[in-house]
Amino acid sequence: MFEINMTINERLRDIRDLKDAISSLENDKLELEKTYPVQSRRIRKKKARLLVAIRGIKVKRQRMIDLINQLSDENQRKILTLQYIEGVKDKHLVEVSGLKDYREVSSIRQKAIKNLERLQKQLEQPQA
Repeated sequence: MFEINMTINERLRDIRDLKDAISSLENDKLELEKTYPVQSRRIRKKKARLLVAIRGIKVKRQRMIDLINQLSDENQRKILTLQYIEGVKDKHLVEVSGLKDYREVSSIRQKAIKNLERLQKQLEQPQA
């Protein structure tokens, strides 16, 4: 389902960073279309590769969103979504989440990551 040998923390950071990659690739595609309104075969191939890359990244992000959404605790879902999907920085998490302090945010995040690890293991086990 996910990359081999990556921890949940690494996957979450990867997903957070991929948000910028999507924007960059979409900008490249728009620039290509603007620069070459009449597209040669080479340009069409490059555009197709960009679209495949964008789609792949979006699928990867959606898998993580789906996994996060399986968490039963609303605060855990909220913290992980804010930080890793929406890209809210640590210093703004308390304010945006509505929680009382950073210690609470940190505690919820740690529990959420442990629960994600459990969920992932359950999903990876063969169904009997």
